[in-house]
Amino acid sequence: MPKICLNMIVKNESKIITRLLNSVLPIIDYYCICDTGSTDDTVDTITEFFKQHNIDGKITYELFKDFAYNRTYSLKQCADLDADYILLLDADMVLDTSNIHNINEFKSSLCADAYHIFQGTDQFFYKNIRILKNDPSISYWGVTHEYINLPDGSTVDSIEKSVLFIHDIGDGGSKIDKFERDIRLLKNGLEENPNNARYTFYLANSYRDIGQYENAIETYKKRIEIGGWIEEIWHSYFSIGNCYRNMNDMQNAIFYWMEAYDKFPERVENLYEIIKYYREKGNNKLANIFYELADDQIKKKTNYDHLFLQKDVYDYKIDFEYTIFGYYENRFNTDIRNVCMKVLNNNIPNHTSDNILSNYKFYSRTLGSNKINSYNLDILNSIGNTLNIDRSVFNTSTPSICINNKKEMIVCRRFVNYRIGEHGEYINQNTIKTINVIAIIDINNDKWNKKKEFELKYDTVYDDYYVGIEDIRLFMYDDILYFSGNRSVKPQNMCIEFGKINLLSQQTVSTIVKCENQTQIEKNWVLFKDSTNQLKMIYNWYPLTIGSHGDHPDSLVDEKNRPNTFLTITHEIDTPPFFKNLRGSTNGINIGNEIWFICHVVSYESRRHYYHVIVVLDDTSYEVKRYTKMFTFEKEKVEYTLGFYYLDEKQRFIIGYSTMDNTTKYMLVSKQNIDEMFYQ
Repeated sequence: MPKICLNMIVKNESKIITRLLNSVLPIIDYYCICDTGSTDDTVDTITEFFKQHNIDGKITYELFKDFAYNRTYSLKQCADLDADYILLLDADMVLDTSNIHNINEFKSSLCADAYHIFQGTDQFFYKNIRILKNDPSISYWGVTHEYINLPDGSTVDSIEKSVLFIHDIGDGGSKIDKFERDIRLLKNGLEENPNNARYTFYLANSYRDIGQYENAIETYKKRIEIGGWIEEIWHSYFSIGNCYRNMNDMQNAIFYWMEAYDKFPERVENLYEIIKYYREKGNNKLANIFYELADDQIKKKTNYDHLFLQKDVYDYKIDFEYTIFGYYENRFNTDIRNVCMKVLNNNIPNHTSDNILSNYKFYSRTLGSNKINSYNLDILNSIGNTLNIDRSVFNTSTPSICINNKKEMIVCRRFVNYRIGEHGEYINQNTIKTINVIAIIDINNDKWNKKKEFELKYDTVYDDYYVGIEDIRLFMYDDILYFSGNRSVKPQNMCIEFGKINLLSQQTVSTIVKCENQTQIEKNWVLFKDSTNQLKMIYNWYPLTIGSHGDHPDSLVDEKNRPNTFLTITHEIDTPPFFKNLRGSTNGINIGNEIWFICHVVSYESRRHYYHVIVVLDDTSYEVKRYTKMFTFEKEKVEYTLGFYYLDEKQRFIIGYSTMDNTTKYMLVSKQNIDEMFYQ
């Protein structure tokens, strides 16, 4: 099996060096590090680190002259070590080996003379030779931004970003005067090698990075005149445009961005800058022209192996621009909901996600529904009317639904004593009270019949500022009526209460459920039954976190002298990035070999806006099979659902929901309507 030696040059890196060294521990067998003049304890830190981890190697010393000289010197010092390959890194990097499941197998797979590894960030990365054979004939060229000279006939391969990646953090001890130092070295290099393309390009970059835009533009133009590698030519045009933008000369900026497109249309970072500029100016038709050019290139693109690639532009940034100006300019009637969902399915900054969700209200559609006949709707709306509930104090709110083996619908209708004001604020009483009314309705005939209703009794020991069980979700399992709900057990602390409802005694039999790493507010856990008839709970949707309910491992009794139970996590399954926005609404219902849920997404603005998503899981693997685009029930700001059920013989769902926490509503929705809403 090949052995690997870490090789690098360092100077005054004591503050960060152990971060890099820890990251390479899984993969290296030796180290050979050249110190170029440290005045801190860098050398002692390195020596002590490797001593503690029993890794052999050596420190060498050579004062800094230029990067090619010192890196070549350091590389040649590896010749007398029993290493087959050299790993080339800098102190301000972190090597991510987490995706290599078997290090020995990875090492054994090495056979080429050199390997490119991608480095940078998730959004901006490029590749460099970072692993090469321990061959003294190999050297570096270039006073800075140096590259490796391999012997003729050398084989070079690339390691996929998904296997090995270098996080280039850029906080090294020698970066304080980096740009001034590089400018000095590169100008000296150009005196010895006039019109050298690489020196010219990186000199222009250094001028740009230090803010000397006129010098940068002049030097980029020289690089274009030299000709050669199209990646540097394109980047020179692109960077000239960026310099003019930074100088507030947008006419020239757009000209050079367009020149970049003319020279190398496969890259679209330049088009993104034009699109963004015109969108911000409100020139939506112009923004759309360049969006269509960029979108066409992205759809054809299969190779992202480019110099200094801004991957986030291709992944979502251009589409993000379209989600804004597309409201005003949409030549081909594109379903912008799909574009929004595509953007949300990337690892995007919070402000981008917030913007998408805020604008989505202009694109969202209501769930097409059929009316429940007026007689049956009156039955549903009458739930609670026979009970002594002061309707001047209590509003109706979100219902939950399930159906038993007798084809009877069991409904929990919630009554609350608070309301939402016109600005979205909650207007509360001295205590926040919930009354839950359970009704049993015979739905076997065309005209439904309410057989029984009662106010649900519960253990009042936790009642304080919050009174009652909030957001009850009903679930029928093995002919027993289960429920989960939210319960405040102490101020500013919300937990899940789970148990059974005895329809004869009209009483809950339940416990507070604890979990590992429990947060102060726990809500929105939902139940489902899998293919083996196991009762499961979903704790989180990103990743999909599933557990089983049972006795507390410590037989915990809480401060109210009540036993607590425990949710043991059994599965964590990767889900799309969009799922980080999801919260559970309804329990799962089984349809064939699938489990269907309604989830919700909240856009936190000056007042909240709710959207809904139907998610379908495989009932055996629990993998996500598909999910809908976000929708609303009736485009109200606050909408919430706790229960739905599938009427198989009618191929329809019945959904119970509330608006603004002060209504109880129901709808019938055909399965076909929902099937047409799934995100592709």
